[in-house]
Amino acid sequence: MRAKLSLAVVLLLLVHLTDAARTTARRPRHPARSYRPTETDLEKVSSQPPGWTPKGSCQERWRDAPLDHFSWAAPTETYRQRYFFCPHFWEKKRDALASKKRDGSTHEATPRLRGVASLHASSSETTALDAGFTKSGPPIFFYTGNEANVELYLNATGLMWEHAESFGAVLVFAEHRYYGRSKPTPKKDATPSEPKNPSVGGIIPGHLKKKGEYPYLTSEQAMADYATLIRELKTEMRAPDAPVFTFGGSYGGMLSTWMRLKYANVVDGAVAGSAPIWSFVGEDPPVDPGAFADGVTLDATAAGGSPPACASNVRAAFKELLARSDTPRSIREPMRLCHDVALKDKDDVLDVALWAQGAFDYLAMGNFPYESSYILNGDGTLPAYPFRAACSGSLADPHLNSGGDGDALLAALADAVGVYYNYSKTQPCFDTGRGSNDDSDEDGALWDYQYCTEMFMPMSRDGVRDMFFEQPWNETAAVLECERRWGVRPKTLWATTVFGGRRLSWASNVVWTNGYLDPWAGLGVQESLSPSLVAMMLPGGAHHLDFMWSNDLDPEPVIEARKTQMKLIRQWMLNKYRAVATRGERIAEL
Repeated sequence: MRAKLSLAVVLLLLVHLTDAARTTARRPRHPARSYRPTETDLEKVSSQPPGWTPKGSCQERWRDAPLDHFSWAAPTETYRQRYFFCPHFWEKKRDALASKKRDGSTHEATPRLRGVASLHASSSETTALDAGFTKSGPPIFFYTGNEANVELYLNATGLMWEHAESFGAVLVFAEHRYYGRSKPTPKKDATPSEPKNPSVGGIIPGHLKKKGEYPYLTSEQAMADYATLIRELKTEMRAPDAPVFTFGGSYGGMLSTWMRLKYANVVDGAVAGSAPIWSFVGEDPPVDPGAFADGVTLDATAAGGSPPACASNVRAAFKELLARSDTPRSIREPMRLCHDVALKDKDDVLDVALWAQGAFDYLAMGNFPYESSYILNGDGTLPAYPFRAACSGSLADPHLNSGGDGDALLAALADAVGVYYNYSKTQPCFDTGRGSNDDSDEDGALWDYQYCTEMFMPMSRDGVRDMFFEQPWNETAAVLECERRWGVRPKTLWATTVFGGRRLSWASNVVWTNGYLDPWAGLGVQESLSPSLVAMMLPGGAHHLDFMWSNDLDPEPVIEARKTQMKLIRQWMLNKYRAVATRGERIAEL
């Protein structure tokens, strides 16, 4: 980019070969975050003591993972992968069942939490679950880490924490290679325990040194890390037939889905939230590159809960902004840009337009029904339904664009994006080179490489269907830019080839959720494909809202979705336990 922007600000990673290439869209992604659950959230896990934290209740571990799982051409190198192992609920249920057996007690040994309490498991099912737990081992709830520090998901995924106790599940949160602290390092820099200076930012030496030298940063290598880690944990737990269920949101939801498809012998079921698995070249029917922008625009309409005039006013404001490309300094005052923001030419105006566009994208993903700090890295709080808040000011005026006052349009646009960029309400002006997180440049570069290899996801905007401006998808320009930036050519059809695209009727045991307010919904599975390939659309839901800690303001469809997810897991778990029992084996050693 021409300006060095935080990934919390940037929706697009731009290219510069041509104007068309410049606006070639890359997948919006989550920046690294320091999000922490609230005390109210933590109180929902009744078996934990006051003041507990997710990280404090887990073991932070490191393992030597093969750098390349798929080659025998050279001696195997390894890197230090981090993961969190959380055995509390397993140990509690194990001890309760052992005590019940010793005492001959008839009291219920399996605790029940809200959300699961309403599932009404029959006594025979409860008996089968307890017997399977004893014979085969506890279920493993495994979070497939995304493109950020895994502590984000450890802290934010209340769905796993609130329901693990009911099943006596072991929780595992695995970090994706190259992200967070799981960074491959040259052998000379490695230590016997963990990487040297693992928290230091910046592209590190070794495998991250030059363009073209990221060959081990792929979803397939990451999933092989997860599959081998699961096998190691089962060996450690002496429970090789313990049922495993993957969880993941966004890119993590894609990985969760693909783990079930590629490693069905290891993973017994998958829960995937807001997973845009149908966003690649080569699908039938073809992917719609404009689906994401359409989804953002929906949030700016009455159907998305916003004032009806918002979308048309935003479209008019972007048109006014870009119309001033020949007089770039004229946008500084109405857009409230700081004096050091470069405004020399049309490219600078385009940068401002993309910066403003990014705010709407993240407000749409974080359009939760309650105040939340998730999208802001825990550094601040967005209001309930923040997109509606952005649309509730001058952009709600149906006459805003009728008076010919271009400055008024730009001022209204600045007010709207300020809901995101000026969440603290303390910034006197906007610095388009800064966002809500200063530590995500490296993650952005890593994701850019993934985009340029296998995560090649077409995206576009046109200013007609959506409320933005023309940004056509140009595959040729995007491929050339990837060659320039990273020395690689995207395998444009690879994701569809290796993961099956839309042809998933042969698969089983996956549940997908998508929120109507989430712009990624149009690129995910919206209708069930079979009785065991279940999809749920959630009115009032934004980006994997169902994975968050439960809240009294959650829409009813989100509450019901969580119940359905747990019912499916219970059924898949029973199926696994019964299959093991049929073999007549006693596997787990409790």
